[in-house]
Amino acid sequence: MMTWSDRLNLTLGIVLAVVPLAANVFLLLRRKRYLLATGSRYRVALAGLVLALIASLPAPLFFLALELPWKVKGAWLPLGAAWLMPASLVAGLLAMVLLAFGKGRARWIGIATSFVSTTLLYLILLGLSD
Repeated sequence: MMTWSDRLNLTLGIVLAVVPLAANVFLLLRRKRYLLATGSRYRVALAGLVLALIASLPAPLFFLALELPWKVKGAWLPLGAAWLMPASLVAGLLAMVLLAFGKGRARWIGIATSFVSTTLLYLILLGLSD
């Protein structure tokens, strides 16, 4: 049974996990304004933004699965999030490399959110390995 401090820590983890997701969605929606690259550099940086979005999805999903009662989530939600984490870890690392081809705010914010997502995924996987 989870205590109130466990729920508070889990809620803080969810907030930390949702910030990169929200930032990546915002950058993808406003990519014409914030991604200042042209030609092939634009397409490579856009691929980096998409990979950064993919990397930021499993952490909030996993934390949300921990918050929900067992009858609501079943066994598939935590297992699905856990299976997506290694692929998203690789996507986050690739996103940091591809976003280096961009220019403007989207480059630096995208690299920072990818770093936060990758670090969070690594810590979650480290915690699941016990």
